[in-house]
Amino acid sequence: MPIEPQEFRERLKAKVRAHYAASQSPLLLSNLGTAIEKEDAWWPKDKGQRSLKQLIVETCAPDLEIVWDKKSPAYVAVVTSEVRASVEAQIEQRFAAKEAGTVRLEDIARPVLLAFCVDVKNKPVYVRRTRPFRYEVGNVPAEGANEFILVDAEYRRPGLRIDNPTRVPQTDKRDLEGLIQKWAAVHGIQIEQFLKLEQDEKEIQEGGKTALDRLLAAQPPDVAHRILIPADIAQILSRIR
Repeated sequence: MPIEPQEFRERLKAKVRAHYAASQSPLLLSNLGTAIEKEDAWWPKDKGQRSLKQLIVETCAPDLEIVWDKKSPAYVAVVTSEVRASVEAQIEQRFAAKEAGTVRLEDIARPVLLAFCVDVKNKPVYVRRTRPFRYEVGNVPAEGANEFILVDAEYRRPGLRIDNPTRVPQTDKRDLEGLIQKWAAVHGIQIEQFLKLEQDEKEIQEGGKTALDRLLAAQPPDVAHRILIPADIAQILSRIR
């Protein structure tokens, strides 16, 4: 049953504050929409009349604000006044990095990152060139070399935890970013083809998360950061939607 607008606003503010208490990464509007859709009672009675963006702008200011990158208006984040400057700086860095052709772990699709970090013993790792991305361990996948490309051992960081790229130590983060960039250059690949797109957020909102994503998302932040999943199990979970 829909709740009263005032209670909806307070719960919405609490959810945004909780996000930034645990992480400084931008809270995308689409991700927030996904979260509150799972809680049907969160939506006010006028669901369908106004978008979540309109509701925030019209009813939650100045506690909550909307920010976006002028070069990519579809990339929209919800912020509090305390974190607005930090999030705007991150958004600017994100697109500056794209224009400069540099690599940021935060921008790369998760299955691709896993291909560089999955911990396997003396087995080759391949990553799918096109969406939907996934990685394979062992022999060349049935689709063949046209669909998959080898992630050479010298460019990998087996065992590096990248569940939350913003929490990876800066030295490890820069090292892996450099390795990915070298790998792309050696294979003549445009790294942009492996970047997350706004449509990925829409797919998640429509239920596109893998079983691995759902498992990690269900854990408290301190647990998710430490959880260890065997490579074969992670591979299976990453294919299940």
